[in-house]
Amino acid sequence: MRSWRSLLFLRNSLPAKLALLAAFFVLAVVTVRVLSLDRLAHVDAVSGEVQNRWLDSVRLLGTLSRHIATVRSEEAEALLRRDASGWTSSEDMQRSLSAIAQDIGRYRSIPHDTDETPAFDSFLRNWADHDQHARTIVSLAQRGQTDEAAALFKGSAHFSFKEAADSLRRLIDLTETKADAARKTAAEAITRAQRFISDLILAMLVLFVALIFYLWASFSRPLLDLAGLMRRLASHDTSFSVPFESRRDEIGDVARSLAVFRRNTIELLESRKSLAKQADILTGSLEKERALAAEQRNFITTMSHEFRTPLTSIDGNAQRLLATKDQATPSQIADRAHKIRAAVFRMTSLVVSLTGAMEMASGQLQPRARRFDLAGMLRDLRRYYCEIGMGDTLEEEIGNLPKEITGDPELLYYAFSNLIANAFKYSPEGGIVTLRAKSADASVEITVEDHGLGIPPDEIDRVRERFYRGSNVGSIPGTGVGLHLVDLIVRQHGGSLRIDSEVGRGTRMTVSLPMQDTEPSLLEDVIEQDLVYRGRRRDSEPSGGSPERARLHS
Repeated sequence: MRSWRSLLFLRNSLPAKLALLAAFFVLAVVTVRVLSLDRLAHVDAVSGEVQNRWLDSVRLLGTLSRHIATVRSEEAEALLRRDASGWTSSEDMQRSLSAIAQDIGRYRSIPHDTDETPAFDSFLRNWADHDQHARTIVSLAQRGQTDEAAALFKGSAHFSFKEAADSLRRLIDLTETKADAARKTAAEAITRAQRFISDLILAMLVLFVALIFYLWASFSRPLLDLAGLMRRLASHDTSFSVPFESRRDEIGDVARSLAVFRRNTIELLESRKSLAKQADILTGSLEKERALAAEQRNFITTMSHEFRTPLTSIDGNAQRLLATKDQATPSQIADRAHKIRAAVFRMTSLVVSLTGAMEMASGQLQPRARRFDLAGMLRDLRRYYCEIGMGDTLEEEIGNLPKEITGDPELLYYAFSNLIANAFKYSPEGGIVTLRAKSADASVEITVEDHGLGIPPDEIDRVRERFYRGSNVGSIPGTGVGLHLVDLIVRQHGGSLRIDSEVGRGTRMTVSLPMQDTEPSLLEDVIEQDLVYRGRRRDSEPSGGSPERARLHS
């Protein structure tokens, strides 16, 4: 009983099936080879008969025809020579007759049909007569009896040569006819062999495709399906049923094992779900706490570092004013006041950058479009920097601009001011900063260019990101939100910000704004165009607008 089960398992095993398929395929290949070689041997025999018998016969008869024609021409030459060179003609005649005898001997060595022998014997009889006539003509010519030789040449020799040539022509025609028939037979045999071998190859191809399909359907596809299910199970996907469990071979064993693993995995996943949910809740809470703590630390560190320098400057200049209030000249007081104002401007810019970026990112800060004088605003901006002591290094090149454009002058004033402040911050002491403005097609271009640190090429696109700062800024203070806010403001106005920079040679920031008019319903009534004076509204004028916009001018 046990041996019967072993034999049954061996019969159903994959190695046994594959071995049987291999043996069947080898047997088919051997059969095709034997049948193909047999048919090729038949074709070779037929082709060999055409080559070795008929083609040789035709070739020898053609050579024999040329030689007898040569003998006839040599008879004529013997008659034409009147001197001792007649001996040469006799030698040529002997060589030609010997060549004809050799041709006749080679032709006899080839097997022939019964109807070829009478034709060949007829040629031999006629040629024997002409051979004697040819020898006689040459002999008479050598003795000087040219008249007798000429009479023999034109009489009996002419008749015997014509009989020999005609009998040879009949033999050649008969041989060529039989050769053509043999060639046709060989061609038909080759055609049948080609068709037979093509059919065998097609049958082998069909058999090969059938074997491949059987291997794919019986072995490869089940194994690939099971492998795919194993990968799904490895990724904790149990929403499938296991096929091939009923097979009695190794594939069935794998399928039944996979079904057991699937059931165990389902039980394990069910037991881990509640733990995973709790772990996710705890992990999320922990990550939020860590992120909040990190943001708090970064904010406190940044703000304390950023405010320390301007506050120190304010305190130092204020103490000098108090200490020298009686001795200080008006110019000294003004100079220290400018320094205090510059420090205050730095602090307010920092606050505006942080709060403005958050408000604009959340959608709380939106531009209010109205008509304003762009050139006047840029000149006010330059006057402001002159008043805080930076006018000597800020060059202005304002070309022909439209009288008015549409936009939010408060937000744009902040954007251009931030670009100028960054240019001064990342330039060496006393470095020149250039402010240019010009019209270009249907837009205006405002450019701020410096000759400072520059931006690494692979970071030019990243400096627009919030809180990102260049890797080469070193200890220069900053929050990394100003340029991000400038880019948001420009894009909200339908414009674009282009950055061209080279490390160690400077940076050029170009803002392009459209000049098309905005619908009148979107414009706000403006009582005056001098919106900003020295970086803020005049102390005697109300700030107006929303609290967010008031912070941009504070």
